[in-house]
Amino acid sequence: MKKFIHYLFLLLTSIAGLLFFVAFPRLFAFRDPASEHLGINLFSFLKVLGDTVMQFSKPASWQFFDSWNTETVIDRYTYSLEVIFVSLLFSFLIGGLIAYLFMNFPYKQRSKVKNILNFLEGIPDLLIIFMIQMFLFTLYREFQIRLVTMYGLAGKEPLIFPMIINSLLPSLFFAQYLIKVMEEEFEKHYILLGQAKGLSKMQLLFSHLTRNIVPVVSIHFKTIIFMVLTNLVLVEHMFVLDGYIQELNKLLQIQSTSPMNIFFYVGVFMLPVILLERFVSLIGKKFGSVRGMDI
Repeated sequence: MKKFIHYLFLLLTSIAGLLFFVAFPRLFAFRDPASEHLGINLFSFLKVLGDTVMQFSKPASWQFFDSWNTETVIDRYTYSLEVIFVSLLFSFLIGGLIAYLFMNFPYKQRSKVKNILNFLEGIPDLLIIFMIQMFLFTLYREFQIRLVTMYGLAGKEPLIFPMIINSLLPSLFFAQYLIKVMEEEFEKHYILLGQAKGLSKMQLLFSHLTRNIVPVVSIHFKTIIFMVLTNLVLVEHMFVLDGYIQELNKLLQIQSTSPMNIFFYVGVFMLPVILLERFVSLIGKKFGSVRGMDI
């Protein structure tokens, strides 16, 4: 019963959030036609919100599948999902590699590595992308070496470069969090007992510590997903990628677009991501139940 109420509450809050998302632009309007200053127009916002709710009771306006089920939209949809899932994979692989290498560094070197990670994680996304762009441009201009295709032009969408860019900051965040969890875990009694028995650091890291931190790490998977999704908006815009975010942007710019269309487009896009998040959460709970933890 508790789970039913929980999921019902999630459904209702999701619908409320999407309704607010659709009506939010109407909350602001120019004070008068000649003014350059925005003001709050609560009446217009409530009117659009009410009209949006009323359209739910009109099944005739629910003609969203035909417009979505086209070759162009599906290609954009699959392309963006590819970028998201491979970016998530890159984030975990790169972040995990950094964290495990860090745990094998001498203690005197670890503070320097932490400072470097903190510095890189604090750099804005745009600056990092700009620096990588300048490096690749210079490499091509001076040496005629093109490592990757950066821009989506002539119907050819790049894959590797957007995935790498999209996973940079999430991988650094994941590495920082993983390092913190590993250092805390390394102070526990079972690690000290393993060291006393003569187990190597690699055995302790991969055979014992990794299994025990899975439940805690799975809790923060939502944060990694959120970072990848927000970066995707930036990456698709900056590199002229014909992805699903562009499709959503075009849909929102059409005044006559039905709210049900928007809900369907967003829901179809988020469904695989939500299923992946639930799958990772179940894995965390499975490992947590083995350890006797209530996740």
